[in-house]
Amino acid sequence: MGNMNKKETFENFLATTSTNISSTEFLINILITAGLAYILSLIYIRYGNSLSNRNTFARTFVLIGITTMIIITIVKSSLALSLGLVGALSIVRFRTAIKEPEELSYIFLVICVGLGLGANQRLITFIGFISAIILIWLMNFKAKQESVQNLYLTVLSESPEKLPLESIIKILKEG
Repeated sequence: MGNMNKKETFENFLATTSTNISSTEFLINILITAGLAYILSLIYIRYGNSLSNRNTFARTFVLIGITTMIIITIVKSSLALSLGLVGALSIVRFRTAIKEPEELSYIFLVICVGLGLGANQRLITFIGFISAIILIWLMNFKAKQESVQNLYLTVLSESPEKLPLESIIKILKEG
């Protein structure tokens, strides 16, 4: 009889159990996720050091955060769904490589917000988010005091004598 009870317990553990998710709590978590992801996108646009188009990249933050939050809300109550998610995600990947580590760190932060709120851990998520934002601000403040970014421009010409430096500077100032 003891073995049967253990087997039933194990089967119940693996079975898909549906928990009642309050639609009000779900909606609140989606709104908080969207708000925090949007704030993070503004911070990335303002403080990011990426040379690529930060506006375009930052637009994905809200969608990534909300998607992560919805997925975690759905699978958090079921080991079977969690394992299915691992299998599904093993075949889905970004087609565009992340070019800079900074971009990856912001993506991870957005995913953390979605994970935390999907697990209904509002306080911990909010404290972690605020801590990360403060850290980003402090690092940016310190970096601006320490160094100046130098950008190099290479101009190639078949006849350099016909392209004086003054005309290049004028073109750059206009553009």
